[in-house]
Amino acid sequence: MMKQWIVAGGAMLVAAVWCGCAGGMLPAAAAETGSSQADPAAQIAHGKTLFISYGCGWCHEGGGRKAGRCPQLMGTERDDNFILSRIAAGSPGKMPAFGQGLTAEDMQALLAYIRSLKPEGSP
Repeated sequence: MMKQWIVAGGAMLVAAVWCGCAGGMLPAAAAETGSSQADPAAQIAHGKTLFISYGCGWCHEGGGRKAGRCPQLMGTERDDNFILSRIAAGSPGKMPAFGQGLTAEDMQALLAYIRSLKPEGSP
């Protein structure tokens, strides 16, 4: 009976680690998300990590600072609700939907990162 509990516990641990990685985050990054909302710099850093790990830079070049296959994000005049909606639901034929893999805190971190973008070399 004890062996079954150990095997089940190990399986749950493997599943938890896999889910953290499958969502695009390393388990260590997933564990850090709880504190990022209180600290704006940590929230921006978490958003940058998500931006990189989800491959957003493939289309939004220069970390979102340049137009590439998709629009430049730095300095966008779109409102927060539009940006959050686009991240969550995507746009058919233009951008994939990421809402299933991101928490509300992750979405806010991505928004904070996008809003923090400045030209390369700026303080």
